[in-house]
Amino acid sequence: MTVVAAYDRISVNISPSALYAHARSDAGRRAIRYMATSGIGVALTQLLLGLFLHVFHWRSGVSNVVAVSLVSVPAFLLNKYWVWGKRGRAHMRREVLPFWLFTIAGLALSTLAVVLVANATKDPTVPGLENGNKIAVQLANIAGFGVLWVIKYLFLDKIMFGPHHHTPYDEDIEAEEALAEGLPASVDG
Repeated sequence: MTVVAAYDRISVNISPSALYAHARSDAGRRAIRYMATSGIGVALTQLLLGLFLHVFHWRSGVSNVVAVSLVSVPAFLLNKYWVWGKRGRAHMRREVLPFWLFTIAGLALSTLAVVLVANATKDPTVPGLENGNKIAVQLANIAGFGVLWVIKYLFLDKIMFGPHHHTPYDEDIEAEEALAEGLPASVDG
């Protein structure tokens, strides 16, 4: 039996053989790199969040903001250069700002979830729970970002970095790189 799902107004076969074939395509490899980059981001965020909560004993909200802020820079760089294979310097309005808006949205959702969970699990009479259950706080961080994960992928793939997204800024970079290599810059009319 073949299972079919709607994706971008096209029916997509999600049987194991179709998924394997998709994983071998450019779009499939890009999706796998995005998942790997997200896994790296989650691991780094959780490592820092755990350090701030368990070792430094910082408050949950502050720990979450600092951990997410620190990891957002390598997450952007991995997404731009490795996942979508873009090159050149980052464009503030077309790349950095939209990425940071998603990061801030994830930060807001995860911080709200972290603070709510910390307050809900706080028990001043139980050692270790004075500021809430720290493991539950870490899971709340993941849940907050998980809500935006698929939406962010679609935005990055279809609008910001996707293979069909080519801006005049990209042409400027290509011309600069061609000049640096001593090649004539191509002109498309």
